[in-house]
Amino acid sequence: MIKKTPPMGFNTWNTFGECFYDHTIREVADALVDRGFKDAGYEYLIIDDHWNMEHRDPVTKRMIERPGKFPNGLQPVIDYVHGKGLKMGIYSCAGVRTCGQKMGSFDYDFLDAKTFAEWGIDYLKHDFCLHPELLSGEMMYRRMGLALRHSGRDILFAACNWGNDDVWSWIRSAGAHTYRSTGDIYDNFKSFVDIFRSQLPKLGSSCPGCQNDLDMMTVGMEGAGNAATGSDFGTEGTYRIQFCVWCMFSSPLILGCDVRSVSDKYRDLLCNRELISINQDPECRPAFPIGLDYNMAFCKLLSNGEYAFLFINPDDNQHGVGFVTHDIGLCEASGYKLHLTDLLSGEELEYSDYVSIPVPPKDCRIFKGKLVK
Repeated sequence: MIKKTPPMGFNTWNTFGECFYDHTIREVADALVDRGFKDAGYEYLIIDDHWNMEHRDPVTKRMIERPGKFPNGLQPVIDYVHGKGLKMGIYSCAGVRTCGQKMGSFDYDFLDAKTFAEWGIDYLKHDFCLHPELLSGEMMYRRMGLALRHSGRDILFAACNWGNDDVWSWIRSAGAHTYRSTGDIYDNFKSFVDIFRSQLPKLGSSCPGCQNDLDMMTVGMEGAGNAATGSDFGTEGTYRIQFCVWCMFSSPLILGCDVRSVSDKYRDLLCNRELISINQDPECRPAFPIGLDYNMAFCKLLSNGEYAFLFINPDDNQHGVGFVTHDIGLCEASGYKLHLTDLLSGEELEYSDYVSIPVPPKDCRIFKGKLVK
């Protein structure tokens, strides 16, 4: 049974692009386990584009693994990943070809879904390149959704149509468990800020069992890998913003950094159980923007009666980020105060009518809160 909270795992694209092989996937599986990522909840290991050939088997019509990458086929790799207690993900496309010009699933949805199920695949990322323009995205994703539901195996359906065709308005009914809502992320501050700001009007579109996917994270990449854009890569503060936003917005937490070598400070951030608990809250309620700067403070209701608060400073100078407590529904006449605990420093604060949090430049602070008399 596929769980209803956002999936957590690792995807090959941001770090490796098309440069992955049998041994690469095994090394990543080892690192997910040995470095504590699996224990923190990162359970899916997802192979992205370029794993298969440009043509199908002429007799069976099934997809074919690239022998230069997987000389013994994918099955031994899948078995190895499962043997580590992880789940295996793979990539396909709604078009006739993938974005990397490999064979897509168009017209072969049911055969590909059956093949993936027989291999033991647990997660399908389904992209949107090179598809017939006369067919709607809704119809193509509905078809793969139906195929996966009749494949004989529980396979998480991660739709990736980049936010086209008002995807948030119909994708859950097509059977998807997550859906990409933007173009690809890159390893710089502007890229992920543009992504999360573009989704502010659509925060209410996520729900248990179908989450808005802000793309694989770049936290900890530090300019290395396939998603690098030069010297303007993230800093400790901006990576902290990214991870906290993904947690608050109930986005899937899919690692893009090289988990084999990412520094301990970023591993510790990505494995912070308090932050992950916000993302994995069973009610999956969307955050909502609050405060004087509509884009930079957020509140999220949690299932245990608590709240999560995120305060972001995107500027080059330290300043306060605040909101009037009325904006979350708390009036001073109620007799309650808002008690906040900083999840990274442990600092405790109380407010009754107006909250102002000092935030370092290009950084954030994140709290859990509760009402107290």
